[in-house]
Amino acid sequence: MTQDGGNDIEKAAVVADSDDKPDADFLAILGGSHAPASSSSNPPTTHGSGGDADAGAGSGVGDSGAGNPNRVPMQRKLSISEQASSLSSRRFTAPSYLKWIEYPFRIQNITTECYIEEATAQCMDVAARGPINQTGSFVGSAMLSLAAAKAGGPTNEIYGIQASSYLTVASLIVGLTSAATLPFVGALVDHTDHRKVMGVVSAFFIIISVGIQISIGPNTWFLAFIFEIVGGYFLVMHQVCCMAYLPDLTHDIAAMGHYTSRLMISQYLSQGIYTSIVIIAGFVGKISSLQTAKFAAALSFSIGSVLFGYAWIFLYRKRPKLREVPPGSNLLTTGFKQLLVTTKVVFQQYRALKWFMLSLLFAPEAGSGALLSIAVTFLTFFVQMEVKEIAVVSIIVLFSNIPGALLAKKMCRLINPLNSYRCAQFMFAANNLLLAGLVTGSTRKDKILVYVFSSSWGFSFGWMFPSQRTLAVALIPKGQETEMMGLISFFMHVLGWLPVFIFTAMNENSVNMRWGVASVSFLVLLSVTVSFMCGSFQDAVDAVAHTSDNYLSEYAKNVGEKERSTKSLAQSTLEDGTDTKQ
Repeated sequence: MTQDGGNDIEKAAVVADSDDKPDADFLAILGGSHAPASSSSNPPTTHGSGGDADAGAGSGVGDSGAGNPNRVPMQRKLSISEQASSLSSRRFTAPSYLKWIEYPFRIQNITTECYIEEATAQCMDVAARGPINQTGSFVGSAMLSLAAAKAGGPTNEIYGIQASSYLTVASLIVGLTSAATLPFVGALVDHTDHRKVMGVVSAFFIIISVGIQISIGPNTWFLAFIFEIVGGYFLVMHQVCCMAYLPDLTHDIAAMGHYTSRLMISQYLSQGIYTSIVIIAGFVGKISSLQTAKFAAALSFSIGSVLFGYAWIFLYRKRPKLREVPPGSNLLTTGFKQLLVTTKVVFQQYRALKWFMLSLLFAPEAGSGALLSIAVTFLTFFVQMEVKEIAVVSIIVLFSNIPGALLAKKMCRLINPLNSYRCAQFMFAANNLLLAGLVTGSTRKDKILVYVFSSSWGFSFGWMFPSQRTLAVALIPKGQETEMMGLISFFMHVLGWLPVFIFTAMNENSVNMRWGVASVSFLVLLSVTVSFMCGSFQDAVDAVAHTSDNYLSEYAKNVGEKERSTKSLAQSTLEDGTDTKQ
């Protein structure tokens, strides 16, 4: 439902779903992608702004400004997500009795005051990933305790690995395999039209991995370890797919900052509610650490199944491939070749982006599991916390993330995303060093200190990652978002295993775990230092501003060619059928 039957975007959705020839208004909206050769090829635009919830669900965008005759129409370029939503065949549409599921996750665009389906999908996706990320702390702690019991002590070896190192070893394996295969995954996103399929498949394996961990016990802890690796790997792959969709939401930096901040809040809020339920069940039900871990896995499995399923079936849209596989290459090799070529282009032409990506080599990455595995190992064996106590730490971190994310939104506007990102990183590094220096054992005082430091740790996390996402989108040249986001993801993860490698190496050689925790801060401070080579943020944004129009025109062209090909095939089939009847 829309408030204005003449809404241009709604008209586009109706025409796209019909067999009739598109009218002139629709051709103008698409910027000539369906028009004759003589028509304009300018990027799509719309007039007015605003929307309501129903309009967002029905067409991707709405128009609440249509009823105001005194309002001056504002010409605006449509984002890729808006175009994709308008052109969708809507073969899979959520039934009315399920629509309520998406309402809490809708994000209003600050420029248009409307809702975009893929923004809702992103919000639901991160809300599913939040509890799944947190499950690692509960299942991981139980797995470490079971491994230590099997080995006869945390410093004893089992299957050639110290019992206390199993969780960080799992993160190390995930980091190395992700770094080795990311170029291939990027090629699938870039050179095929299977981006949505990849998101669906990765979400499926994540859910299956968590579901299997429900069975964790004295005889199945190693199986849980295996699927900790499987789930962790597909979580990274899933994040790559989601990041490829992120730049399509908007081309406005302020609006992108709003989106990324809201997405982080949604993730940590869902994670916080989930953790609160686990804590209540653990303390009120007086269940053991193992039973708490099983309950946590079952709960995140249920949440993930619903939110992943709804977002990827009903809200995310397909994308045409950006380009063909180059001659002499294939999908297996072209990703690695393109990685080298793109890296060379970035290093030669985009100074700020180059140094930003180099700084990412040493920065913590949300959702990678590296810092989580280090923290859980440290709290389980050094501070000697139970699963329920670790859950309390988690809830403090999570709810502290929310004011941090709100601050990120303001700081990105006040001091720009680059400076906001640096400040957040420095705060995180300083807090982590203080924790490693002041928490010296497993006394009540040490546990209270952990609770205190967890609040500032969470605040800095909530501030850091929205700033990072906004900065990444601002620095990349438009028209190459998928390719550049793939490159950024590669730099995020290629050394993502380094913190857990250092921690595990120290632990295997009986070095105090406090030094392993402190080593994370030194890497983050190195990241901050490298970021100062980026230069002026405004100069970096100006250097890529001209590429936005080219991107929108190219997308419209690709969609138009695909639809013309489909219609041509349908017409040919119809003619063949007519000839057969005659």
